[in-house]
Amino acid sequence: MKNNLKEFFTLHPFLFSIFPVIFIFSINSQEIKFEEVFIFLSIVLILTFGVVFGLASIFRNKKAAGFVASIGFFLFFLYGHIYNLVTSSIEIRHIFVMSVFIGFFIISIIYFARTQRKLNDATKIVNGIAVVLIIISGTNIISDNIQGNYSLDIISTPQEIKPISSQISEKPDVYYIILDAYAGDDVLNDYFGYDNNEFISFLKENNFYVVPSAQTNYPTTTLSLASSLNMKHLECVQGLESCITPGIAYQMIQNNEVMKKFNGEGYTIINSYSGWPPTRNFDIADSNLCGRYSGIMNSELVITVISNSILNPIYVKLFEDVKREQILCVLSELEEVHHKYDEPIFVFSHLLLPHSPYVFGPNGEEVSPEKLEIAWEGLENDKEGYLNQLKFANKKFTQIITRILAESEIPPIIIIQGDHGLKSKIEDWSKPTDKELQERFSILNAYHVPNEKESTFQNITPVNSIRIVMKELFNYESEMLSDSSYWLNRDSPANFEEVSSILR
Repeated sequence: MKNNLKEFFTLHPFLFSIFPVIFIFSINSQEIKFEEVFIFLSIVLILTFGVVFGLASIFRNKKAAGFVASIGFFLFFLYGHIYNLVTSSIEIRHIFVMSVFIGFFIISIIYFARTQRKLNDATKIVNGIAVVLIIISGTNIISDNIQGNYSLDIISTPQEIKPISSQISEKPDVYYIILDAYAGDDVLNDYFGYDNNEFISFLKENNFYVVPSAQTNYPTTTLSLASSLNMKHLECVQGLESCITPGIAYQMIQNNEVMKKFNGEGYTIINSYSGWPPTRNFDIADSNLCGRYSGIMNSELVITVISNSILNPIYVKLFEDVKREQILCVLSELEEVHHKYDEPIFVFSHLLLPHSPYVFGPNGEEVSPEKLEIAWEGLENDKEGYLNQLKFANKKFTQIITRILAESEIPPIIIIQGDHGLKSKIEDWSKPTDKELQERFSILNAYHVPNEKESTFQNITPVNSIRIVMKELFNYESEMLSDSSYWLNRDSPANFEEVSSILR
């Protein structure tokens, strides 16, 4: 019995089946929650056991069955990578690449079905290769997490903001809405030839101050939100080569000072499900709008793994409806949430609008995008997709803002801003051109803060957005920080270079 089990058991099919998941996790370990990885790995391992057991019952040589399984998993998960690599230089249809993969797999089945070799040595070698691949990815995960946790306490300590008077008796609802990659008027005109005056005029007519030629402080969502949600500029600690790692920034977003401050002032904290891991949910939040979309099958991990698999030709069809429904759900909830609570609410909503994937037409029509991955920098290939999604966002927020303002007993505070500008391709991150900087830093930045003078908001950047609200609401002793913008050189992560003079 033991010999039969030993003959049946080969390690490499299980390792090759989970390697794509672990590899994706290893390069995004701070962005993906371990529970998500664990659930996905469990599903993959169960399916792998079924495949291996099924093949073992067909093949006389159990080790040959293991090789067929490993080759099958290898081809299944490798397909998208190979297809993208080939089509980057020439146009080729899926049917041709698929034919090569299927043909190779059939030849492998025939070979291992007929082989008389025991395959003991080959099994040991392939087991070793699979183990090494897993160890390398695992080492990257451990390294990223150790580095990410090392200096968090030092870097994320906010500049002190003190209350100097008693709290106000009637607290307004506060909405902090981040429209991802929403560019400013100047860039929309120059890059797209699009005049955004209709939406800007609507905001101004409803007592919003729209910052002219507004700039963000940092060029990526991660850095921008880590800064604005902690009301501070990001700093580097002397002696650390890469003090602002993705891990530190993600933790700063998750443990942000803004939500802590509002929670301490008696506000109910409400987040909306964004689909992007760092802002999908917060432990401090009392409610997570549309959290039902947070299941494993709607995660970036699953979408990324499947998009690079042999299901690449159809993966958009598998997931696009869920992506679309999740955004529509959040937009609907934002319009209604002020009716659901008696106490004041602080609402944080990070929406992937007009950011890719482009799943909406200008009037909300269903659009099937080229890709669904959030990280895809496809703007240069789909200007129409971006612009249509921006027009859709304008129409929805015209509707949402109108209703919130009309139905709120106490005039609410509403901030609507982009986290960064266009997500177009940067040719050289170490030496961005002035035009690339302008496109990346230009954002929409609008404030509805009743009784506050317009002069307060001149040239304001996101790092000071909530500082002004704190001062207005609670009379906090809150000194404004410099409205400076910084470029992060990817080749030297500790190198923040101020680019304010170029932008202005």
